[in-house]
Amino acid sequence: MKSVDAAVIGGGPAGIAAAVTAARAGLKTVLLEKAAFIGGIPVKGYMTTLCGLYKSRPGSGRPEMLYDGFVREFAGLLTDLDGVDGPFRMGRSWVLPFCPESFSAAARRLLEDQANLEVRCKAGFSGAWVSGGGIETLACIVGGSEHRIRPRTVVDASGDALVCRAAGARLLFPDNARQVSAITFPLYNVRISGISGFPAVRWHMMIRHGVDDGDLPPGADYVDFLPSPEPGTLLVKLNLGVLVNTDAQIPEQDLVQRANDIKTHLLGFFRRHLSGFENCNTPDESSPVLHREGARGRGVYVLTNQEVLSAAKFADAAARGCWPVEQWDENGNFFADYPPEGQYYEIPGRCLQSAEIENLFMAGKCISADSGAIASARVIGCCMATGEASGKLAAQNLR
Repeated sequence: MKSVDAAVIGGGPAGIAAAVTAARAGLKTVLLEKAAFIGGIPVKGYMTTLCGLYKSRPGSGRPEMLYDGFVREFAGLLTDLDGVDGPFRMGRSWVLPFCPESFSAAARRLLEDQANLEVRCKAGFSGAWVSGGGIETLACIVGGSEHRIRPRTVVDASGDALVCRAAGARLLFPDNARQVSAITFPLYNVRISGISGFPAVRWHMMIRHGVDDGDLPPGADYVDFLPSPEPGTLLVKLNLGVLVNTDAQIPEQDLVQRANDIKTHLLGFFRRHLSGFENCNTPDESSPVLHREGARGRGVYVLTNQEVLSAAKFADAAARGCWPVEQWDENGNFFADYPPEGQYYEIPGRCLQSAEIENLFMAGKCISADSGAIASARVIGCCMATGEASGKLAAQNLR
């Protein structure tokens, strides 16, 4: 059985930050990721905008980077890889454009630079055993065989509290009516100019008419377009409210199939009706359903929606956030509530530590926050910040 100081479960933004931070603190660390690649949702979902890095300044002018440390380092590496000038404004918020391939490359570079960090892909977490108030053993499946690890401390960055569940820790559950899932897919060979300013409003109107006329299935108009630094590329986000609203108990496999059927209809519609889309294409593989909110571990403290919106501060602050509380309901409606302009809220370290399991920490979408608070803290920038913080807390726990 392999023994490590820190085991991090989940190779998305939070897990990457947690693993690098723990390793830099001198911990013998292993990062387990069930997929064949590192990067999580930003890579498998073809994300193109890194949200949550910047707090706005009242009035005009460039935004201010909210973070130092790992998050700033990662953002700088992304900017260098993609050759972008910096963030641009999207609505009331600022985002950093990036290419998914660059996100993956930046993550690999930082992970590979750590001598005492082992990364295991295709390693699906499968169990946890608790003894004396802490996790004693973890299990993962690699190549059809079970492997066991004896960690001194654990970070759950799985996105759905997998370790917390297996360890018998108390959970906080998602509000599926206010945070419906989505699929995202890139469109290549689109004739557009620049990274912003494309006529999304006109496209939305044409798509809505397509649904009304029966040329597109219901729900195809729950769609958004996001820019990419890659020339001729857009990201399409299809919110799945109509599928959830008509069948709340739909199995995941059926949800994926029906969502991808709508995607196929949209691709044909784009080619026939949207100027500049005549030769557009997208990867052949099925797009995975991306869940905005999953289960979370209940920590020593639970961050609330009101604390996010009031820019609350805490004596044991471990991370920060400034993104609005975003909610996407089952009728296709989008709601956003903002902290005071130019301000940020803090996330207590108590939100990153399990209330029951003394050596278990949470990061990213698994932190101890209510549904409103996690609707802000789930974005990439904040996930990396809580990942870095959990890595530091894990190291402190062993001193």
